[in-house]
Amino acid sequence: MSMFTRRAGLGAALAALPLLPRARAAAEAWPDRPIRLVYPFAPGAGDVLARLIAEQLHQSLGQSVVLENKAGANTMIAAESVARAPADGYTIGWVATSTLSLNPNLYPKIPYRLEDFAPLLRVYRAPLAFAVTAKLPIHTVAQALDHIRKNPDIGFGSVGNGSSPHIAMELMMAQAKVRMQNVAYRGEVPIVTDMGEGRIPFYAGSVFSLLPHLESGRFRVLAVTSAERNAALPDVPTLRETVHPDVVFEFWHGLVAPAGVPAPILQKLATALEAAVNSEAVRSRATPDVTLDPLPLDDFAALVRREQEVYGRLIKARGIVL
Repeated sequence: MSMFTRRAGLGAALAALPLLPRARAAAEAWPDRPIRLVYPFAPGAGDVLARLIAEQLHQSLGQSVVLENKAGANTMIAAESVARAPADGYTIGWVATSTLSLNPNLYPKIPYRLEDFAPLLRVYRAPLAFAVTAKLPIHTVAQALDHIRKNPDIGFGSVGNGSSPHIAMELMMAQAKVRMQNVAYRGEVPIVTDMGEGRIPFYAGSVFSLLPHLESGRFRVLAVTSAERNAALPDVPTLRETVHPDVVFEFWHGLVAPAGVPAPILQKLATALEAAVNSEAVRSRATPDVTLDPLPLDDFAALVRREQEVYGRLIKARGIVL
């Protein structure tokens, strides 16, 4: 039984019990002071959506929502901070696929457990891109796979061993029965540079990082990893179409609270967050590669349970270690 299953079962049982008078009063009064939103990445363009959602929460709940950037350790520093926070509804955490679906399968020891969190809402999902340098005469996924078979252990660039792009490529390789080496970079900018110069033949990374460079013609996006084609690249096929129906990988960002927050407060938070994500203020600022797709509470927990199992099997089968 997964940690989220145990936590969800216990949470449902506790939610069915009547609140004690003091807890009931706290739930009814919530929120009566500012809320802290712990964000696991450095300040910059990436936290625009988080800040917009915080502002929408402020408007709907009547309390300030303070964004606190806690970058590092593949989102684990921020996650630990949220896991250790009081379960009173005044701390929420921004999490990613790596936080809940990948890290528990990759690291022998991490500073939190899945049952430390109460899932609130998946905010968005987005595909990764599989691209090739224009220095190679490759224009389709089929041509790329043929090239890879003729050049076993050829490299592809990603933002790190065990990262979402790395796992997505391992999924593709497993289904296509090909072999490539993950060449881990520190950030996407140097990968894009090396792709343009032909120093690295293939790339696996975010569509967002490639969009500003596509007109240069220095590389080509061969496929995206989502279940359906992406609105930002409508003419680019999916790996599901070109390799195998099971080659689907979408990274997501979402929000959690510490486990133990009273059910009425969790529901208020989830409802307010879903309204914030669906607001025009947030939707108008989402980048074209992102699909805002709110998935609340139990549905979000079920997604994480499913991914943890699927990626856990893949990581073990492919021998991925950190």
